[in-house]
Amino acid sequence: MAKRRKINKNSVIIIAVLLLLIAAVLTFLLVNFKFMGKKSIHEDAKKYETRHCLAFYPDSRQGYLFAKDICKGVKDDSIHDYTLVPYGDYYLVNYGKDKKYFADQNFDPVEIKDVSEKGRQIVLDYLRYTFKKEDPDKYYDVSFLKQLQLKNIDFENVTYQIADENVEVYIPQYEKTVLIPLKYMQKQIDMDFGFPNEIYRKPVYLDPDPAHPVICITFDDGPQLHFEPGNTSTERIIDILYEYDACATFYMIGVNLEDREIWADYQVYTMLKKSINQGNEFGSHSQSHSTALTELSDEEIRKEIMGPVDYLYDFMGYQMKTFRPVQGEFDESVLKATDLPAILWDVDSEDWSLYEVDDIVNQVLKYDYETGDIILFHDIYDESADALERVLPELIKRGCQIVTISDMLRFCNIDPSTIDYFFSPSYYE
Repeated sequence: MAKRRKINKNSVIIIAVLLLLIAAVLTFLLVNFKFMGKKSIHEDAKKYETRHCLAFYPDSRQGYLFAKDICKGVKDDSIHDYTLVPYGDYYLVNYGKDKKYFADQNFDPVEIKDVSEKGRQIVLDYLRYTFKKEDPDKYYDVSFLKQLQLKNIDFENVTYQIADENVEVYIPQYEKTVLIPLKYMQKQIDMDFGFPNEIYRKPVYLDPDPAHPVICITFDDGPQLHFEPGNTSTERIIDILYEYDACATFYMIGVNLEDREIWADYQVYTMLKKSINQGNEFGSHSQSHSTALTELSDEEIRKEIMGPVDYLYDFMGYQMKTFRPVQGEFDESVLKATDLPAILWDVDSEDWSLYEVDDIVNQVLKYDYETGDIILFHDIYDESADALERVLPELIKRGCQIVTISDMLRFCNIDPSTIDYFFSPSYYE
């Protein structure tokens, strides 16, 4: 009996040795000697290794999972190392194109815990943008567009996550995913990613379909700041435009911006910033509007045109890109006084002479519109706001895209710095 036990014991030892040898051979066969001695540029990096892939990663659960995903299915020998790019309070862990993620100082995942009311407004802007791009039939349906308002969006189940340099937002109510640049959302999610502060402007998609002409509505002689904030025609027009996801260009008079008794600087700034946020732009309509520019000296012309331009740049860092000559009159001396192009119009609402809202509406809607048409309104009349509320839905039903002058010029591949004046494509010389 003792001899049999000894034989069994020896057999066990032999089997164990064979297994160790097999394991050693298998390990040898699985080792990729190309990876031996390879080190990360980071001394404290961890590594994930398969037969054909070596990925270094920062020491965290997220880092491990990301490295594992990089190596998944790799059959050609490859080594992946990362760089750490500081973004404010966070890092961008970057492996190259399409292989990056944000992490906090401990390399843990960055999670969005809350979004401000302004952030939700930006979500709405990008949702509208996405609908216009992906579902234009719905976008040009006025009843649907009017419902696409902040108050009607159920944010209860909306999800947010960081994706590269964007915030990826999923809105289950509309089964839409939108990507919003992180630079616009960092303040709204209370996270500092180090992007410089800049005034946000909603995204504008320009539909290339010829059935949807790109036209402009412009407003002269404002802003209307002669009444208490919240009670001006300019503010109401801004709100009506945004309700229908339309944008306009406001040609401002310098003295209206500067010489005011009721509005404080911060109130003017807030109103102008809101208008920019909602897609609008500003241009110069002279400093005083006292007379046609053609009746002035060269220096007086320059001062008249550049008065609002210089004021708004000093006031809020905003750069006007175009101007509108008083009464639409200009000559060579006017054009030489500035690098900004003069913007005219080919449809006059005649709101300055037609004081009945019905007449203004009929005047604007009697035309068939094509890309490049420019409509003239004035934002200093309540009747203009009343008319706009009826004109906008009708133009949208016709398939019109109502955008700023700058957006329209971009659509027409016209660089504003290369032209002296502009009527419309059919008149442009």
